[in-house]
Order: sequence, then C-alpha cells, then structure tokens
Amino acid sequence: MSHLKPQTTLGGFTLLTLLLAGTAIGRVLGFGFDEALYLATLFLIGIIWLLNRFLLRRVNSPTHEIESDDT
Repeated sequence: MSHLKPQTTLGGFTLLTLLLAGTAIGRVLGFGFDEALYLATLFLIGIIWLLNRFLLRRVNSPTHEIESDDT
C-alpha cells in the first residue's frame, strides 16, 4: 500500500474544504446544491487559473531574469 505525502493530503483536504464552503455559501444565497457545487468549482478553477497566469508571467518577465543574474 502506498502512502500519500503530507502535501498531497493537505492539498486534497484544502480543495475539498473550499468546494464544500463554496457550496454552502451558494446554498445560503439560494442556489440548489448542484448549482452551488458547479459555481464553487467554476470559481475555484478561475482563481487557480488567474493565480497560475500571474505566477507564470512573473517568472517569465525580463526584470525577474535580470534580478536572478545578479545573484
């Protein structure tokens, strides 16, 4: 039996918690369970996409390459 790394377990728990919290917020706003789960998933994907895009742009920026050459 293989064991999961702590980072994988923590990441999975965090993702599940965020999905359930988003679904609960959607239910409070009056959406059905399936609609709230869909919107929470869509929102999380959007946030992760934007964060990834921002981080990739920062890594590939010319100023970042100049800073790393000095060290």
